Formats: sequence, structure tokens, C-alpha cells
Amino acid sequence: MTAEQGVDGTAVTFDRMTVDLDALQRAAYAVADVMTVDIAVGGDKYLCTLFPRDSAADRDELAHRIRSEVIDQTLRARIAAQTEPLRNLIFALAFSQTGLADTETPSQ
Repeated sequence: MTAEQGVDGTAVTFDRMTVDLDALQRAAYAVADVMTVDIAVGGDKYLCTLFPRDSAADRDELAHRIRSEVIDQTLRARIAAQTEPLRNLIFALAFSQTGLADTETPSQ
């Protein structure tokens, strides 16, 4: 990850091998209250240009915030993938107790 300040925004790059586009998009949504984020693909990198909503915002702080949020979203996705079988089992057990999953059809 690198950050570079330009005239129109602050550029932060992420390696496409370690960061998923979905995590970047979710992170951009999570920080939308303080900045907008333009995401572009450049070779093996994602280039995120940060545009602060407040012209007095500290651009280094914005870069730190998006990095932190991307890591958070990446870990959330990893945890969701790792726990999916257990969650599915819990849901299956819960719904099996409701009678909603009965295989019998009502008689007419």
C-alpha cells in the first residue's frame, strides 16, 4: 500500500493479490461520510483516489482511515467465509424445528 497526494485527491494503492475489490468497495462505502473514493485498476494494483468532503481534512489521516477500513473489510470477509458452514448448520437446525421445512404436503 502506498499513498501519494495529488492536486485533485490523495492516491492510495492496494495490491490486487492481497486485497479483494469487494473489500475496497465496502471500505469506500464505510468512509463515505468523510470522503469519496474512486477505485481504478492499474496492472497488479488497485488505485484508490480519495476526495475529502471537507477541504480542511488531513489527507494523511484519510489515507490511514481507508487502509484501516480495507483491512477490517478483508478480515470480515475472511471470517464470513470460514464460518459459513457453521452458520448454515445453525440455520438448518433452527429452521428444522419450526415446521417450515416439513416435507409433508397438507391434505385437501
